[in-house]
Amino acid sequence: MAKLPAMNTTWHLLVERHETAPGGGFWGSQVLGQYVGTRERAMALLEERARNYVPEHPWNRERTQLYRITDGFMKVTEGVRHRRRWTCRFVLAELLHDDGAGGFPFVAPPPPSTPPDVR
Repeated sequence: MAKLPAMNTTWHLLVERHETAPGGGFWGSQVLGQYVGTRERAMALLEERARNYVPEHPWNRERTQLYRITDGFMKVTEGVRHRRRWTCRFVLAELLHDDGAGGFPFVAPPPPSTPPDVR
């Protein structure tokens, strides 16, 4: 039987970016922040970040699609120029070990008194 994470689990909200380019493209990743609490609340925060995330490229966006995937979200943005695509995959990861002292861009606020609207 799988062990469920405790209420004080530390979750990292991650974005993995892929930009198409001649020769294949490239991947990069970034920690958008962290949250200590339940997986459900962390996933709601991840969805909020995914919906509001604007990738650096393309500058001239033609179309953006947001998907819910098994372990998070995926945003695909097409640029006007050369029909290039930029893919951002947003994943929730449970922090198991950290021997560094680095900070993160945000620590999520405590959960609201009402559950988040997750459509």
